[in-house]
Amino acid sequence: MSRRTVGLALMVAGGVVVVVALIGMLTGGGASTEAGATSTSTSTTTTSAATTAATTTAATTTAATTTPTMTILESTTAASTTTAPTTTVAVQPDPVEAIETFVPEFAGMIAAGDVQGLFDTLHPAVLDAQDTDLCRTYIEREILALVDYRLTGPVTGPVSTTFGSTTVDMYSGPVSFTYQGQSFDSTATFGLINGDVRWFTTCR
Repeated sequence: MSRRTVGLALMVAGGVVVVVALIGMLTGGGASTEAGATSTSTSTTTTSAATTAATTTAATTTAATTTPTMTILESTTAASTTTAPTTTVAVQPDPVEAIETFVPEFAGMIAAGDVQGLFDTLHPAVLDAQDTDLCRTYIEREILALVDYRLTGPVTGPVSTTFGSTTVDMYSGPVSFTYQGQSFDSTATFGLINGDVRWFTTCR
């Protein structure tokens, strides 16, 4: 075999070795790359799974922690009370006691010359049956002339009596007084209007 042939054979063999080496490198690199890619993919998948797990855990924790709050309003119906309307009933004074209290007041108005007070306490039946001006003049002329007017005995009644055209419940009691220097005993008559004492007289 000539040197030329041997050299050619060596060159071919070297080329084959180079080709094989290149193929080996390419094959190994691809596997490494695939492994790396696989590793990367696995890592990514693992990270995603971990993230998902963390998210799920956080969501679960939030759901477990966040509890709906229910506000319970206490019913005020039972506590409410209804106040019944109050009816005020006027208590009427005892007529006898009221008249016994009135007589000293009547005497006080005479002593004070209180014509209007005496006129205002006349029973309405008196003014219905007689002239108003006549009654006022009568008070000024005669009633104011009475001195030491007082009740001398128990008050009795009532007795249903017609005064003018009005029927009234009349109470009576003995009184004494001095008129123009003379002492007199008489009977005074009274009536009650809504608990207030009114006196009767004949105006002249």
